Amino acid sequence: AILVTLKTEAARVVRVNVTIPEDVLSEIDRYAERHGYSRSGFLTAAAKQAMRNEAA
Repeated sequence: AILVTLKTEAARVVRVNVTIPEDVLSEIDRYAERHGYSRSGFLTAAAKQAMRNEAA
């Protein structure tokens, strides 16, 4: 038996504008940098985690 990886179509990336207090944005940026995320990557991961937690 062999494993064959399937190509999945990448989700379309959409630019959004959000309003976040400056101090919170600074915290987000520091956290993201320490953990190897971009700001967008961190916010995406955090949103997905919050939605998973609610579904549980």
